[in-house]
Amino acid sequence: MPELEICEEPSAWDGFVSQARDASVLQAWAWGSLKSRYGWRVQRYFWADHGRPMAAAAVLRRSLPGGLALNYAPRGPILDGHLEQWPAFWQALRERLAQEGGTVLKVDPEWVTDAQRSVLTQTGALPSRHPIQHQATWLVDISGGDEAMARLKESTRRNIRAGIKQGITVEASDASAALDSFYELLQETAAREQFTVRSRAYYQDLLSLFRERGQVAVYLARHEEQLLAGAVMLFFGSKLVYLYGGTKTAAKDLKPGYLLHWRAIEDAQRRGCTTYDMWGVPLNPQPGQRGHGYYVFKSRFNGQMVRFIGLYDLPVNRAATLTIRLAERFARAGQPEFV
Repeated sequence: MPELEICEEPSAWDGFVSQARDASVLQAWAWGSLKSRYGWRVQRYFWADHGRPMAAAAVLRRSLPGGLALNYAPRGPILDGHLEQWPAFWQALRERLAQEGGTVLKVDPEWVTDAQRSVLTQTGALPSRHPIQHQATWLVDISGGDEAMARLKESTRRNIRAGIKQGITVEASDASAALDSFYELLQETAAREQFTVRSRAYYQDLLSLFRERGQVAVYLARHEEQLLAGAVMLFFGSKLVYLYGGTKTAAKDLKPGYLLHWRAIEDAQRRGCTTYDMWGVPLNPQPGQRGHGYYVFKSRFNGQMVRFIGLYDLPVNRAATLTIRLAERFARAGQPEFV
């Protein structure tokens, strides 16, 4: 009979989670460590049979008044196809969270099927109307070496070749100075596109923690020494993940992003990655809608949109769960209170 175990070893954790079929970088060891510096406590649980992990969940905990706590497993649980293990895994996990004052466990795994959704709902999970993470992503097949280039849209290949011809250079680095340069780009992009960014320290902490695991690079594109575009990329198992990006307003005509992303793909291929997760896109992209611009850019890499099942609440303390869900009705959709 499998048992609930706490994992204290980063390599063992990432070794299982990164290779799982439902792997997510938000369940990576470094992601939990990052969140532990910003108001959360993290605990990593294996559901293991004689020491062999079958499932996992990195659970964040935030204290609430009265000795209670909110729990969130970002993009968890990780079941690696073992859906039949969830009822017993959840029972053991629920008992552990209840002992620590848990009220509700929020989960939003990278699952896409009705069968996966049913596994949650049959154990009492309730759909939440206030998603924390993006509800859809854009996945690109980057397997096959040069074949990946051939699968791109012709306009994308043309823009990559144009970038090379125009003398755009792309460097990859995990140095703090590279992150500082990227942060300036991010701030300019945020002001132009009207989205919120975190403090510089947050991104530096992310870089430091993922660098310890050998899972991060900052890409910077320049033309004649002028910085034009940048991106923070994570490497996790078989996936390259595009986490953050920024561009100079003046870079529009040179279109440096295409060559930048292709250089990241080439590096990811050398690391053995076969899928490029370009991260969030709108569920129903429409011209003029927020996010439509970056949807168009990502779609030019000729991948496919993948829609996830969404955020679910698993009651730990049923009375407290109802109170929290009621309070969330007054929260602004898309701006969760707890992250």
